[in-house]
Amino acid sequence: MNRSFTISLLAGLTFAATLTSAHAEESSQQCNARRAQDFIGVYLTQAVREQARVEARAARVIVNPVTQEFDPRRLRIITDLDLKITRISCG
Repeated sequence: MNRSFTISLLAGLTFAATLTSAHAEESSQQCNARRAQDFIGVYLTQAVREQARVEARAARVIVNPVTQEFDPRRLRIITDLDLKITRISCG
């Protein structure tokens, strides 16, 4: 009985540790738009798009999105008709 308790306890702790590390990785990959606010007013190019993505620590970038779908790892860049960045957010 003591052995089965020990095995169950170890299995539970291993499972909990796996969940904790997976959650830590997920939250560290979330976008942070505040880090990319310096790009507002800049004309959008491929290089600027990539720099903003890296600064915001985002996994992806979407420009002038039409979707309402939320993705915490995605950077949203809004531009005017001349491709000048007017707003940056995550989601």
